Amino acid sequence: MTNECVFDTPLARMLLIEKNGEIIHSTFTQKRINKTSNRTLMHAQKEILEYFKGHRKTFTVKVNPDGTHYQKKVWRQLLQIKYGSSKYYSDIAKDIASSPRAIGNACGANKCLLIIPCHRVLSKDNSRSSYSSFGGLVHKDRLLELEK
Repeated sequence: MTNECVFDTPLARMLLIEKNGEIIHSTFTQKRINKTSNRTLMHAQKEILEYFKGHRKTFTVKVNPDGTHYQKKVWRQLLQIKYGSSKYYSDIAKDIASSPRAIGNACGANKCLLIIPCHRVLSKDNSRSSYSSFGGLVHKDRLLELEK
């Protein structure tokens, strides 16, 4: 059984979906606020709000988004990028013997935005890479600015 909630953040509303004590989806949304009494969702919501206030640099909530073996491998690499830091698609590709384009595709398939920090992955040529959330690059830029 899955549970979900929608809550306000300083950037936009956020949708969280939980299954079996793990977050399987977190994204910015335009859906209406939907409160919850689910402990996992409340814990994740608390950590995300602490992040936006600058009081949290890492998340402890468990995540388990659906994805291919390859996508999960990339997402594990993204979890290693520290708050306030960034990496290039090509750096991650080199780390796991892949291509920057494949890394970009895996980032685009990330269903746990913010918690799995795909916003910290940049294009080496400084071209405007995308961000797979409602709000797109505006949200990515604001998240990176928040972490400075």
